[in-house]
Amino acid sequence: MGQCNCRKKRKDCQELTDVEQAIETVINQFHCYAVKGQKEYLTPNEMRELVVQKLPHLGKVRCVGPLDEKIECMGDPDEAKLEFGEYWDMMGDAAKGCRRKLGRPVRRQGRSMGFGETLG
Repeated sequence: MGQCNCRKKRKDCQELTDVEQAIETVINQFHCYAVKGQKEYLTPNEMRELVVQKLPHLGKVRCVGPLDEKIECMGDPDEAKLEFGEYWDMMGDAAKGCRRKLGRPVRRQGRSMGFGETLG
């Protein structure tokens, strides 16, 4: 597939926060790699390509291992389908794994704010 630099032009001129930009990037990368046939899913091969190209540094701290295992369990590398919700869950799992590997444990108490952050 080569380098994928998809970016949709925003119709509004409102400035996004860093977190909003990060979420938008994760969403746009899914759609960029799912572009073949304009489909709404990734095959295991497309997901693996996304991980290799867009998450190369996470592999250095061994955060991507669980992703590789999940991709392997998806089935036929060219036929299985990974829909957006599953992709989002896998990216969240990778982020949690990185927090643990980098010595920042994911907290489980209080109300969850996502990605391991909590309130009181």
